Amino acid sequence: MSESPAVALNHARKARDEVLGELRGFLSIPSVSSNPKGHDDIKRATEWLSERFRALGLTRVEVLPTAGHPAVYGETLSAGPSAPTVLMYGHYDVQSAAPLGDWDSDPYRPVVRGDNLYARGSADNKGQIMACVAAVQAVMRAGSLPVNVKFVIEGEEELGSPSFASLLEEHRDLLTGDFVLNPDAGMLGPETPTIYYGLRGMYVCKLRVYGPSRDLHSGSYGGVVHNPIHALSHMIAGLHDADGRVMLDGFYDRVRELTAEERAEMAALPRDEASYLEQSGVSKLWGEPGFTPVEREGARPAVDVIHILAGSPKSAIPAEANAIVTARLVPDQDPNEVHEGMMKYLKESIPSTVSWEVKSYEGFPASLTDRNTPGVRALSKAMVEVWGKEPLFCRSGGSIAAVGQLQKVLGLDSVLTGFALPDSQMHGPNEKLHLPTWERGIEALVRFLYYLAE
Repeated sequence: MSESPAVALNHARKARDEVLGELRGFLSIPSVSSNPKGHDDIKRATEWLSERFRALGLTRVEVLPTAGHPAVYGETLSAGPSAPTVLMYGHYDVQSAAPLGDWDSDPYRPVVRGDNLYARGSADNKGQIMACVAAVQAVMRAGSLPVNVKFVIEGEEELGSPSFASLLEEHRDLLTGDFVLNPDAGMLGPETPTIYYGLRGMYVCKLRVYGPSRDLHSGSYGGVVHNPIHALSHMIAGLHDADGRVMLDGFYDRVRELTAEERAEMAALPRDEASYLEQSGVSKLWGEPGFTPVEREGARPAVDVIHILAGSPKSAIPAEANAIVTARLVPDQDPNEVHEGMMKYLKESIPSTVSWEVKSYEGFPASLTDRNTPGVRALSKAMVEVWGKEPLFCRSGGSIAAVGQLQKVLGLDSVLTGFALPDSQMHGPNEKLHLPTWERGIEALVRFLYYLAE
């Protein structure tokens, strides 16, 4: 390793407490994109990022408006036109922390317990953004950047990035580059460096089932009026057969089958049944037969009801029951075709004693990225230097709409990684960032910036 990377790594280690303190400040902003009253917090987050990018020494920093929440852009092109340009993607928005009573500490007052930093957004995605910032800062303090760097940090990833494709279209020239570094995917374990090459897509349907014009006394109308909760429950129960297969017509028609090579590669991953049991806390796994848990997570589609809102303890039959039904999609499923299957199923499964409507639906397809690009090779080499072993290549069960949008609009593949672990409690209470892994991730990104220039 040449002198410049060694100097940069030293700067990264010296700045550990400085960057951690900044991350705490970032995490204290409750930038929940789904909160209709949270515009001031969104603005605070964009201002915080803008100020941090300016302090980093980026030569151009802008807040880019969208139809929804804005994105923050920053760049330094000091390496010149002949050097590679990496576009670093992230999102400053976070999921809601409700219910707050499930947390052991205030989700917006970051606290370190043991090796972990607990706060909403620590793993997803503010900690990963700051890993990128810390790496760029260390290299700049060591001298000059060997590559051009651009950041685009959006504010709607947790909503499915509904405004991001339009932003890419509008600012196509500004956001051009050679590839994207996306640290929003995570790692399989603290000693298991991971590069992801596949993400599942998403379908979301908001359903309302309604019957009486008002809540009815269950003594007067129980057994007389069909309860919307019961009708909704009947629909939910029929979404899967007894073995866990999804019962929507045509749901599996376009699913791309796994090759023998892919199944062998997945079988070698450190994600056996015992690891799923340990990390989930359940006593027994469930799901589509004929596939291992790791195959069902990363390469098979799934349907889940993630939210139900209905009724109260007041001994009344409710006027309505609401649910959010989601599907995680795999190549080559089409969200619109999944919706057609969902509509057909609802028409057949919801009884005529109640009425229903789909209030909204949205979705985006799965994405696969090229595993043999200069960006992937540079990150692989960097990870070998830090962890002493080759990274594992994996398909994630998660979904990041921006990856497909960046491919479609800009023609850019993403290098998908990250330094959050499977037990980081993303989207749940007590979300945490494992600091030793995060620090090694920063060192890997420092090396990555130099190896990319080679």
